[in-house]
Amino acid sequence: MKGVIRRLCGSLAVATGLMVALTADQQPQQNARFVAQHDWVGKGQWIRGDTHVHTRFSDGGYSPADVATQAVKHGCEVIGFPDHAARRLKGASPEYMAAIQAVRKAQPALVVIAGLEWNVPPFGGDEHATLLVAEGPREESILAEFKRRFDDSDVVDSPKPDVQAALTWLAQTTAASSVKPVVIYNHPSRKDASSMQNVDDIVSWRKVNDLVIGFESGVGHQGSLPLGSYDQKISLVDRWDPVAARTGDAWDTLLQRNVDVHGAMASSDFHTPDPRDLNDFWPCQFSETWFYVPEKTTSGVLQAIRAGTFVGVHGQIARQVEFSLSAPGLARPAVPGERIEVSAGTTITAEMSLDVPRGDWAGRFNRVDAIEFIVVTPKSVEVKAQPISGVGAQRASERITVGPEGVVVRARGRRIVPDGPDLMFYTNAIRVSAVRPLVTQ
Repeated sequence: MKGVIRRLCGSLAVATGLMVALTADQQPQQNARFVAQHDWVGKGQWIRGDTHVHTRFSDGGYSPADVATQAVKHGCEVIGFPDHAARRLKGASPEYMAAIQAVRKAQPALVVIAGLEWNVPPFGGDEHATLLVAEGPREESILAEFKRRFDDSDVVDSPKPDVQAALTWLAQTTAASSVKPVVIYNHPSRKDASSMQNVDDIVSWRKVNDLVIGFESGVGHQGSLPLGSYDQKISLVDRWDPVAARTGDAWDTLLQRNVDVHGAMASSDFHTPDPRDLNDFWPCQFSETWFYVPEKTTSGVLQAIRAGTFVGVHGQIARQVEFSLSAPGLARPAVPGERIEVSAGTTITAEMSLDVPRGDWAGRFNRVDAIEFIVVTPKSVEVKAQPISGVGAQRASERITVGPEGVVVRARGRRIVPDGPDLMFYTNAIRVSAVRPLVTQ
């Protein structure tokens, strides 16, 4: 986000150009302002990682220490261990927490987050969500009690767990914490008949509270077919869940309904790299999420996830991806997860800057072919693509006129793979509200 601040002067130049284009008696008042903003923009740092990794404490093939060693080897600076919460497994057990603490001690430069992969009620084991909590004296008790009370697997007693009760309990139990836990809806369409079913799920959960922050759309299990283990009615689109990859699908529908959730998470869902089994990539080997954090701690990562300041990347095709919106009179460009307000009819500038490494995840010559700005209004979803080429620093921009109903913009990058699927990265969205313009006479 430091590049966002450097581009402030360029944004002001756009503002000057807009004023020239209007006659003196038609100039809208330049009253762009932030409605919600992150206080670490320009002061944070980028770190990359994977927050959906399994170990021997559930159904993974390796110890946390072994997975962490490989994660660091592949460039991870943060790793989350949400082992499955089924009662017959040892996720959130004292042994699990001892192993997590041992990794933290052995790898002090690695941010290690404890968590659970929750079997969400009332779906038994069909719907999963990652729960991540900040490091602290209560992380073990919170995870263990949540597992005991609310996991919807191996349930023989009645009444069965309730999702509303689970989210309410989690919020109340962590109310005194400086950083809330986060819940991320994993591989959302894998067992659905339609990806649009996820809209009602998210809406119902968000009515309880805001702990569910959105989707893990860049799903794991990318090393074998079917990609993502999507072996039922729905397939991935260029390796991403259709909730994000298909424009106008669940994510865009939620944005149209003013439900601001994030979908740019990419993970390995690592279990085992055995080619006779899942053939998973190690954390950060192929799938990685870049987090723009206020500090390099578990709390800092959770703040970034809740805020939406993260970018999911496949194939290591891009680094330092910065997406922003500039508006005349706005103090600085807005970044994902922020909300701004402008006069209706204002032209804003969507901009993407990124670093394209010379080599991709497999060491092959790399490129990104296009940046696509996805423009969402209450009545439409439009993709505005800008071609780019070359390696190193790249930039693309698009001018967008804000109508009276406002606009939400998210973005992605595409490397075309002739035999498919394409390699992609995704950002989260920025919301722009519109007010009636005032004119000077």
